[in-house]
Amino acid sequence: MGEISRRGFVKAGGAAALALAAAGGLAGLAGCRSEAGDAVFRGERTITDDAGREVTIPTPDALESVYYTSALAQVFVFTLKPELMAGTAFTFTKQELAYLPEGTGDLPNMGSLSGNGEIDREELMAKGVQLVFSISGIGLTASNISDADKLQKQTGIPVVCIDGSFDKIANAYRFLGDILGTNERAEELASFLEDIYADVTAAVGTIPNDEKISLYYAEGPLGLQTEPDVSQHALTFEIAGARNVAAVPEAQGLGMSNVSLESVISWNPEVIVAWDDVVRGGADEIIRTKEAWSTIKAVQDGRVYTMPNIPYAWCDRPPGVNRFIGIQWVANMLYPDLYDIDMVEATQDFYKRMYWVDLSTDEALAFLGNSYPPYGKQAKYTPSADFVDVTGDTGLSSDDISERMSGGY
Repeated sequence: MGEISRRGFVKAGGAAALALAAAGGLAGLAGCRSEAGDAVFRGERTITDDAGREVTIPTPDALESVYYTSALAQVFVFTLKPELMAGTAFTFTKQELAYLPEGTGDLPNMGSLSGNGEIDREELMAKGVQLVFSISGIGLTASNISDADKLQKQTGIPVVCIDGSFDKIANAYRFLGDILGTNERAEELASFLEDIYADVTAAVGTIPNDEKISLYYAEGPLGLQTEPDVSQHALTFEIAGARNVAAVPEAQGLGMSNVSLESVISWNPEVIVAWDDVVRGGADEIIRTKEAWSTIKAVQDGRVYTMPNIPYAWCDRPPGVNRFIGIQWVANMLYPDLYDIDMVEATQDFYKRMYWVDLSTDEALAFLGNSYPPYGKQAKYTPSADFVDVTGDTGLSSDDISERMSGGY
């Protein structure tokens, strides 16, 4: 963000005013306000958000501090202009902080509206937040709009609603880029994501349903919670060409439908994608090692894959842009002949473009684990000096871990 001093702002405003006067632009300023006048003299403009609400917001040059109603919205801001973040919507692990900008761990956690949570409105105002983003992973709902209106009324801070559905993420980036003054980077990222989606769907989109590889998504501490096809948390698997075996009703809100082990055994999936047991408190090692799971084909074939989580989960939570590395991962893992890419290179490229991080080969391999060819066998490598260990103590409290296990972010 280009910083501008008060003196510089006054000089810029004066020059712009002279230009307006020369063009006759000041003729009506004495009697009425204009959009150009607001932008120059007041540092604000009025936009129409994706909910059809007219919202007066700071201009990009006047914008210094923003917040968000969820972790999903935070990821969007982080990937575009992280220096504007006034706080975090959830608590990061030590491992995640190693792949986030320095100082992220010092930002206050001001809460989130997802999962029936709350935002600390007093701290929001005390921190001088100028703008709040409410971004939905599905189409905007009446609840999204009502919450935005309520938060805006209570704090006096403008709240912008944006549709961040999977098929609209590129447009969401372009809209955000205009608001934040990062149009060029927003267009770069939007085009990058559109290309990923087009390549993956072209590769796997014509596979007949009865030829798709069957997959079970194991959530929760025992691996006995999951998502049916209709859940936004299962969309990554659908787009990547998997046949989701979970024949269960969708759990409302945060998802995570309860299932029995007997059901999973009867579904007999060829592949299982599981939460890790360290960062998310999942059941990947339970599934791989416990006798009760041993008759399932995925376990027998060594095709139980731990979903990478750092700094954001690859498949769903939050259900945002992080899913684009997820669809690459799943498509290549299931159909390497159809979607033939090197996932180490793809991971490094995604992290560099989206997360501002230069990953070493060792780090990328550590994220991929046994989901890197040859499939079903742990990748063999010797960590280099710059490798960041993604196992061990997370630095989270028991409440933080419970929040992650419940999908609250």
